[in-house]
Amino acid sequence: MKHPWISSLALVSLLLCAPFSTAAFAANDLLGDADWTVIGAPENVALSVLQTPGLPAGNTQEIQVAVKKAVDPYYGIQITATLAQAPKAQDRIRYRFWARASESNPIRAVVETVGAPWTGIAASRIVLTPQWKEYVVSGELGADPNQPLAARFQVGEDPGTLEFTGVHVEDLGPDPAVAAAERAVQPQAVEARIRRYRMGTLTVQVRDAKGRPIKNAQVAVHMTRHAFLFGCNFFELRPQDSSPTQIQYRTEFAALFNYATLPFYWGAFEPERGRPSYQRLDAMADWCLAHGITPKGHPLVWHEVYPSWAPAEADAAIPLLHTRATDIVTHYHSRIHYWDVVNEASNGASYSPPNGESRWLGRDGAPQVVETALGWARKAGSGVPETFLYNDYDTGPANVALLTQMRKDDALPDAVGIQSHMHDGVWPLSKLWRICETFAQFDRPLHFTETTVLSGPKQDSGWDTTPDGERAQADYVAKFYSLLFSHPSLRAITWWDFSDAGAWQSAPAGLVRKDMTPKPAYDRLKQLIRHDWWTNDSGSAGPDGKYSTQAFYGDYTVTAVVGGRHAKGTVSFPEGAGKQTVILIVR
Repeated sequence: MKHPWISSLALVSLLLCAPFSTAAFAANDLLGDADWTVIGAPENVALSVLQTPGLPAGNTQEIQVAVKKAVDPYYGIQITATLAQAPKAQDRIRYRFWARASESNPIRAVVETVGAPWTGIAASRIVLTPQWKEYVVSGELGADPNQPLAARFQVGEDPGTLEFTGVHVEDLGPDPAVAAAERAVQPQAVEARIRRYRMGTLTVQVRDAKGRPIKNAQVAVHMTRHAFLFGCNFFELRPQDSSPTQIQYRTEFAALFNYATLPFYWGAFEPERGRPSYQRLDAMADWCLAHGITPKGHPLVWHEVYPSWAPAEADAAIPLLHTRATDIVTHYHSRIHYWDVVNEASNGASYSPPNGESRWLGRDGAPQVVETALGWARKAGSGVPETFLYNDYDTGPANVALLTQMRKDDALPDAVGIQSHMHDGVWPLSKLWRICETFAQFDRPLHFTETTVLSGPKQDSGWDTTPDGERAQADYVAKFYSLLFSHPSLRAITWWDFSDAGAWQSAPAGLVRKDMTPKPAYDRLKQLIRHDWWTNDSGSAGPDGKYSTQAFYGDYTVTAVVGGRHAKGTVSFPEGAGKQTVILIVR
């Protein structure tokens, strides 16, 4: 969420000129003659409109934005214009423009609703270069938002001079896929798919010692664990800490989740060369396993959180990355079987300041880098069932192109990781469904690896959770998880930051507050995961000694009681099995 807490600033040119019209950009009817303004701190930004010869595509006027100082969050400085006309519900839009920067500079191009919850219609992170280039960002309106829409450039990530010309926001008309997505997100459709894809028939066959069926045995089926992975990053886990806050943090986490992401960021894991932090991560992994939580490592190869001591050149960095990936996977061979092997390679080559890994991406290309790193991990993990992921926030053409090339090379990851940080506002459910459909084409399990939904807007006084924000968070979270749980390609959902304490960007992203008390979103998720999508059932075996029930996939204890005698067993009902039978012998 954003905007209300960012002070508005009239357009600042060299002479503090008035807001400029979209006519300067030859924009189409969606923008019309809407005025553009800048929002942000006056000391950090200056803007001017110039008549400039030689602009691309026959344009004659450009806007220059001078960002003097980076801000956090990056959308603290934006150029924005409200669309004169809104596209029709379920229409596809195209946001296109020419742009360049004095040096490599990341921005986000966004079309979204003007007011809360700032629903994103189209958005993409783009790294501008000193060369003019046309950029295209597409999206779908979905249902009518009943709010005006705005086109924005969010430019606060790095200082520098940025230039824009030829801005267009176009209505491309209805897209049949959008209408299909709208049907798919309806509650009845979601519930039907959950029952179709997440449940099967679990049968308990009760027999005596001679193998004969026992009728009328009292059978109980109790779920102990989901096959689906419901998780969160667990970065604040300190197993030896007996403080009340830490105990509650661990207790609330374990009461909800069966999956935990542990931090292996290179610069933090090995701040001094040759001294990796195995002791800390060992304790975290062991605690998870002791409490029935599957640990996952994140990430092995990433161009950010790069050690200060690591080399800046690709040829020197690659052998160190190879050793790091091999050593870590080998060390946790019996404990961690899920790994984000490579993180965010699709845009890593433009990372600034460049380092050995980003230069490797720039030299060899993202597909080759990801394939190489996956090869290292697979060799180190051979002999044990492992799931090696490629993880990215890019849900658009860049990531699709990367995975398409990997498929051509017969080198796809074991699962595709999709990030869904929604600090800018929640995604329409139809967009979420279409993302799933887009990446399901690669025939790999999908993991939503980093999900953020906030429970409060940023204010001048800070970024805190609010009662209204908590209610909105809970409502969206229930819809988000239900929709993803209903998609047949999904195998895992990981929330990002369990508590507001220590959350990324200091945002109210947690399911629990800073004092570890649960928010409504926590309670809503617990109702879904541990009750609505949980099977505890009982009844009498029939004449054939069988008792059957529709059960969610997962692990179970089963018992049978006949005339004071009883039998007990366990069964794993794997995802997608359809049917499973367990035999209990009552002696």
